[in-house]
Amino acid sequence: MSWEKPQCKMEGILGICGKDSDIREEEFEYFMGARYQGEVSEGMETLLIPPSGWAVFPNVIDTWKRIYSEWLPTSGYQLGNLPCIENFLAPGHQPENELWVPVITGYMEVKG
Repeated sequence: MSWEKPQCKMEGILGICGKDSDIREEEFEYFMGARYQGEVSEGMETLLIPPSGWAVFPNVIDTWKRIYSEWLPTSGYQLGNLPCIENFLAPGHQPENELWVPVITGYMEVKG
């Protein structure tokens, strides 16, 4: 979302789910964010997310239900160590929202 080198296609309101993709607890940090040009106000936090590979899925709710049980075990991807991002797009945009899941490509599980 950086203004310095805007290469990100996220243009909505973001929900950042924790600080990495491995959420196992019932409670976790959830950050809300949007593109912003200005100083960070007191009480606000900046979370830097480096460039990475992402699997992008339409419809946040349906994706959460199936991502870990169906897609990930058969995809050939491994979760990256970054947070998942819920991208809620502007009204009238299709899809209305997306789930961005950090992935490492070329992962292959070795069974022994």
